[in-house]
Order: sequence, then C-alpha cells, then structure tokens
Amino acid sequence: IETKEESGTHFFFAQNGRLTARFDLADTLKPEAKTAVEKLRKMGLQVALLTGDHEAAAQAVADELGITHVHAGLLPQDKAALVERYRTEGITVMAGDGLNDAVALAKADIAVALHSGADVAINVSDVVLLRDNVADLATAFELSRRTYRTIKENITLSFAYNALTIPLAVMGFVIPLIAALSMSLSSLIVVGNSFRIRWIRS
Repeated sequence: IETKEESGTHFFFAQNGRLTARFDLADTLKPEAKTAVEKLRKMGLQVALLTGDHEAAAQAVADELGITHVHAGLLPQDKAALVERYRTEGITVMAGDGLNDAVALAKADIAVALHSGADVAINVSDVVLLRDNVADLATAFELSRRTYRTIKENITLSFAYNALTIPLAVMGFVIPLIAALSMSLSSLIVVGNSFRIRWIRS
C-alpha cells in the first residue's frame, strides 16, 4: 500500500481483513478552466479556491490552474465565513454550483452560479451563466466593466453636448428646428456608443 499523500479521493475495499481493491478518484478540470483563471488574473482580480476536498486534491487543482490562495476541507459554514472575511478586504464575487456553496453564495457581494447547478445555488445567485462554460465567468466580468465604462462615457457625452448646444440655443444662435434635431442627434450618439457593448467576444 502506498502511504504517501496523493491528490484525489481514495476508496479501499477489504475482505476478511485483507485489502482487495483500491479506487482513486480525481476531478477532471474543464478544458477552459485554466484560460478563465488566467483572464481573471490579468484583469487584476485575486482568485481563491474554496473546496470541501482534502488539501492534496485541492492543491493539485490549484497548481494546475495557477491559483495561489487555496482553502481545503471546508464545510458550507466555513466557506461562508471565508467569504465574509474576504468582503472586509474588498468586493467579493463567489462562483459555485453546488448545494454546499449556497450559504457562501448568499454571503458574497455578487453570487454567480452555473445554470446546471443546484436549484438553491441558482436561487441565491445574482448572476446565472447560461452555458456550462466557466470561461463565461471571465466574459461576465469583462462585459460588466465595459458596461460601466460605457455608462460613464454616455454621461460625459451628454453633459458635454448639452453644455455646448444649450447656451447657443438660449442666445439665439440656433433656430428651434436645429435645436430639436441636435437633441435627437445627442440621443443617437449615446445609443450608438452603447451598441459597442455588443461587440464583446467570449
């Protein structure tokens, strides 16, 4: 029997006090998982792994994904406590799909679940990824950042446009018809700028 610590979950079967079989089970990572984690880290986000698996299995997954913050052997309440601790350091996003993730998801600032996850995890989540693809998590972050940036751009454009055209209209340099058309043009510029969000690629 090999006694050194290994990754995975091990099952031993014995008959009449004698070992007859051993099964080693290990999680298989989704092919896009590593790319998703790399994208999140490039965005300046800190990624942590919270799992109920034992430390060796968790560390093996973390090493493959390039995650340095690993918390293993956690019960649901332990995950929730860690999420609350992370919240004291900044905005915390929790992604999970299992029944044992529900409490932690409820504690996060933003909870994300896969549509194939447990119903209770979906019900407490703010965002549900419609595809069973963890790469969409990075896409969701990118989309939210682009949306926020576009909102600020639209507000700036509106203020700048109105600050220029309203005084001209008040002073009589612009006839009413042109002023009305200018307001429509302002709206079109804002809408056109917003359409750029749709160009995001997953």
